[in-house]
Amino acid sequence: MGNLIRDLKYTFRMMVKSPLFTVMAVVTLALGIGLNTAVFTAVHGLLLRPLAGTEAPDRLVQLYRQWPGLSYGSNSMPHFQDVRDRSGEIFENVASWTFAQVSLAADGRTERLMGLLASSTFFQTYGVDPMLGRPFLEEESVGQGEHAITILGHGFWESRFGGDRDIVGKTVQINGRPFEVVGVAPREFRGPMSVIDVPMYFPLMMQGEIMPGNNWLEQRGNNSLFTVARLHEGRTVEQARAYMDTLLTALRDEYPDAYDGQVGFGVVPQNEAGIHPSMRGAQVGMSGLMMAVVGVLLLIACVNVANLFLARARERRREMGIRLSLGGARGRIVRQLLTESLTVSLMGGLFGVGLAYAANKLIGGVKPPVDGPFEFYFPVDLRVLAFTFALSIGAGLLFGLVPALQSSSPELVQSVRGGLDSGWSRSRWTSALIIIQVALSLMLLICSGLFLRSLKGATEVDPGFDDPSSLVMASLDPGLQGYSREAASAFLDRLEETVMTLPEIESIGYSDQLPLGMGNQDRSVGIPGYEFAEGELQSLPYAQVREGFFETMGIRLVEGRTFDRTDTADSAPVIVINQQFAEHFWPGESALGRTVSTAGADRTVVGVVETGKYQSLNEAARDYMYLPHRDRFTFAVTLVARTRGNVDAALRDIRRVVRDLDADLPLYNVRTMQSHMGIALMPARLAGGVLGLFGVLGLLLAAVGIYGVMAYSVAQRQKELGIRVALGADQPGVVKMMLKEGLRLAAIGVAFGLVGAVAASRLVAGMLYNVSALDPVAFGAVPALLLAVAALAVYVPARRASKVDPISALKVS
Repeated sequence: MGNLIRDLKYTFRMMVKSPLFTVMAVVTLALGIGLNTAVFTAVHGLLLRPLAGTEAPDRLVQLYRQWPGLSYGSNSMPHFQDVRDRSGEIFENVASWTFAQVSLAADGRTERLMGLLASSTFFQTYGVDPMLGRPFLEEESVGQGEHAITILGHGFWESRFGGDRDIVGKTVQINGRPFEVVGVAPREFRGPMSVIDVPMYFPLMMQGEIMPGNNWLEQRGNNSLFTVARLHEGRTVEQARAYMDTLLTALRDEYPDAYDGQVGFGVVPQNEAGIHPSMRGAQVGMSGLMMAVVGVLLLIACVNVANLFLARARERRREMGIRLSLGGARGRIVRQLLTESLTVSLMGGLFGVGLAYAANKLIGGVKPPVDGPFEFYFPVDLRVLAFTFALSIGAGLLFGLVPALQSSSPELVQSVRGGLDSGWSRSRWTSALIIIQVALSLMLLICSGLFLRSLKGATEVDPGFDDPSSLVMASLDPGLQGYSREAASAFLDRLEETVMTLPEIESIGYSDQLPLGMGNQDRSVGIPGYEFAEGELQSLPYAQVREGFFETMGIRLVEGRTFDRTDTADSAPVIVINQQFAEHFWPGESALGRTVSTAGADRTVVGVVETGKYQSLNEAARDYMYLPHRDRFTFAVTLVARTRGNVDAALRDIRRVVRDLDADLPLYNVRTMQSHMGIALMPARLAGGVLGLFGVLGLLLAAVGIYGVMAYSVAQRQKELGIRVALGADQPGVVKMMLKEGLRLAAIGVAFGLVGAVAASRLVAGMLYNVSALDPVAFGAVPALLLAVAALAVYVPARRASKVDPISALKVS
């Protein structure tokens, strides 16, 4: 301990003695460690951190129904009740929930927000006790429409009600009906998903009032619920899976129609689910990519700091030689030098935590282009701090060990005299540093270039509809204001007629599901004469649209017709499908007049439209179907309007028209179609923006590092260069010699980097949009750019070397 204290005192004296060295080393490491900490914090929050505020989260599992081609199907209310009532020997509690849009009126202000419908067992299953009031009670699991109560989320309670501790017992208006506040959730628990801070919770028995006109509580075939269960202590996930398989057999016997085709149950540990199990592969892939990129940045930073320590080692040759000649043990000197490097590294880690905190605050302020209580801020907790500490120690050893070993074994006579190290050692380390620096930087830059090209490619993908720049949208839900189905349909007709009188509006249409949004819905289908293969998806995505939708969106009609006002519940059931649907089931034949059994009827195909993009821009062509909204009425719809150019005026006038027709009806998702498409572009923008920034930082670190290595080399070769000049070498010749040596090493680094970049590009190929993993632009322009930067970094010290004074250089002892 005494030696450690002396080493630390000496280390701090050396740091104060060389402030520029200390600042450069600490800032470089803070950048590398801070970015690693920031990315790890996000990855930890999304994939590794247990759900906040829950008790024993390792005992929580999510339950899904599995169908051919669908691994994570949701659950119906009767199905949930069967699982809850029959699984007591394996599960301590079972709960179900789903999101629902509601209209809240309180304190003279009306707003639309995303609440959560939950079973009476919801809070008990998660092991959550409300901060104020009570949870839902067991008796509130029966009696539809009889429990007009709500529990407030902690964040919403603070922001909307000012943290009023007397809120329990007060009433708020939900969808025009008074609801009593019975509790406030604790601060730590934000809901069942880590990225959504739920504002309000409602009993599932109020589903008919919360979602008017769409009562599915007794429909076994309406799978709208997420289900979570808590394992009994001592029970395992494997036991739960075996039990659920047994339960499925019993349910098949009792309800053969409802469970025909279901292939099993998915039991997913809560800690492994991420945002949703179906998205986990993409989350893990993107997280792995980000961690790899910042890992490369940290390696580049460590190489740079190693350069600094090697340069300082040259200045301390005499000191080390004297210490060794006086009997100092080599191990003692190595420990002193490692103490210095670890101290610098830990200081870099300390400042890196501050950088990570600022980065996470910045990320937390980013909102996705969709309405909702999304929250992407993840705290820097003890696990993250432990990661940063381990990273700092590892970085200190990585960049400090080689300089320490080299500095502790100089040739004693030369060191005491202040002579130079052996040329072989100098050349070896200088060359290795340049090659490593260039190779790592090239890999990082090419990956960044690929994702920047991918971002450009994503914007050029054909979404399946025309000119989104002239489209605007606004969503509304008349059911939340107490409209009946007939009144709501009449309101939509009046709204359409009024909006069409606006001079900037060319056409309008309605849909309950827009392409490239965050929502998704599907229905089982049957095709007469077609036998589905084993494992083939039998439930297909769909949208319910009104007449004018296809024409407004610019979705091309391939054959037949689109919907009109006569396609109602009183007319013959019809359907419009996309080309992929038609080619799948009737290849080489016309689909018109064919029958599709779905949505409770045998529907005649009256039209085929072009295949578009429905959930993501890089998805393969998929079957899709459209049902007439006047037949399959839903209250929540989105109005889409094609404008004559002035989209801002169109949005402003649509708001005014709705306000004139019903001042209490809230609009939401009021935006341009290009803004809406930002949801689909978000992965490409995130990857392109973040990796582009990391690429620039990598290029800067590479330039600084190469310059430092070459400057160090020039300083070591000062006597040699002085002799060359004294013997008649001219300045251009010296510059050319130094450039040749530096660029030769850079070219070797580029060669190694290209091999690594080819391997890395194949790993990220599935994340790219409309661009090849071996894109010639990225693989051609990036090496040229890096070589140009390397040439500049070599030229500056080379030019300085060419101006060396021979007399002064030869006097160097």
